[in-house]
Amino acid sequence: MARSGSSTAISSTLRTSLVIEDGRDEAQVTFDHATVSFFVNAADMLGVPKSVAAIYGIVFASPEPLTFADIEARLNVSKGSISQGLRVLREVGALKEVSAPSERAERFTPDLELRRLVERFLESRLRKQLDEGGDRLAALREAIPTNNEDAAGVLRSRLQSVQDWHRKARALLPVAKTFLKLT
Repeated sequence: MARSGSSTAISSTLRTSLVIEDGRDEAQVTFDHATVSFFVNAADMLGVPKSVAAIYGIVFASPEPLTFADIEARLNVSKGSISQGLRVLREVGALKEVSAPSERAERFTPDLELRRLVERFLESRLRKQLDEGGDRLAALREAIPTNNEDAAGVLRSRLQSVQDWHRKARALLPVAKTFLKLT
């Protein structure tokens, strides 16, 4: 009985319009809603699109690998968003293809090795951001208005703080990657 009550609590508080119910098993649909909601909320903090998080969530929630068509049938997300989301998730190593060569459709399952996911994220996203950030900070330094020397001094000081943070973040990237390889 408590099981039913907790299922009802989950279903009423974590329902998301992203999950399509369409006569599927109620317990699985409830789990899908809760899982998709969890990953959408987590991704929101990282600036990851809701559709990408929902795709990962629905694949994560499925005990069996899912095809593109399976994902489309379970999520209220456009085909274009699913295609793009699958590409992004494969690029960062969050999903892996587990199809047999004889199968026509690709099947996806979550890659649960967090170390590889974080390492790919650091390399693909963070390194790019740090590289571009250095150029933008240099451009900001050149753009500081100089018509009021006191104001310019305040802005240079603030910008120096950001440049120090940027330098420290660049120095931490190799350390983080090395740490990930050790664990």
